[in-house]
Amino acid sequence: MCYSTKRKIADCVKELMYHKEIRKITIQDIMAATNMSRQSFYYHFKDIYDVLEWIAIHDFAEAVNCDENAGLEEWVLKLIQVIQRDKFFYDKIVREIEWPKILHSVKKPIEWQIKKMYKNYDRFGVKRYAKEWQFCVDFFSTSFSYYMLDYIYQRKHLSDEEIIKDFQFMISILNGSQLVAPVDYIGANVAAS
Repeated sequence: MCYSTKRKIADCVKELMYHKEIRKITIQDIMAATNMSRQSFYYHFKDIYDVLEWIAIHDFAEAVNCDENAGLEEWVLKLIQVIQRDKFFYDKIVREIEWPKILHSVKKPIEWQIKKMYKNYDRFGVKRYAKEWQFCVDFFSTSFSYYMLDYIYQRKHLSDEEIIKDFQFMISILNGSQLVAPVDYIGANVAAS
């Protein structure tokens, strides 16, 4: 019941976005279109931005979820296809909401998917340095998120090959045998030899 009510509100918000700017959509607009009470809305969501975050998590994250054995290239192309299918919605979000406000919603599923695909071990089964690995995942997720926001904002029409080429360097880092050891660790080993 809870999911279906949230879904109904989310679908209504997406529909209203075709007719109004996001900041001009009111709770009253949503309630009138869904025949629900104001209480129902606030039981499920804090505000319209909470609805948009829920949509990002349930529509975007579920749509781009790939098997952990899928390659990054396959996942990137799937992500682009998801955006292309609902181009109006994503374009509206990127144009009407400040990017730092939506970064968390975009970054969270991307980071989750990267961690799922690459885990804490490299392709040879060697455990990665935890702190450096988390930094790499965070850096890649943030960079990738801003790249996707820019992709939508600029309405890029890139081929699959061009998109993959954009990510070759980061893919090679994530596929690498091991992240570089911390500088102080390298310095200690050099001094010892």
